[in-house]
Amino acid sequence: MEACGARGLELARVMLENPKDMTNVHLIYANVPYEDILLKEELDSLVAKYPGRFKVYYVLNQRRFIGI
Repeated sequence: MEACGARGLELARVMLENPKDMTNVHLIYANVPYEDILLKEELDSLVAKYPGRFKVYYVLNQRRFIGI
């Protein structure tokens, strides 16, 4: 298991684009609202391009936090 912040997408892309690397990649993307998911179109296009090898799990928390 690899835990990566912003570099996770680049790491996944390198593995997926290497024809000799058959690693299956699962990316867990946690965010608060759906509207703020960065690079969602790019992530979804990688899922479509590499079905069975790349999966994204979006974990959302729709509650708004108000400072005390």
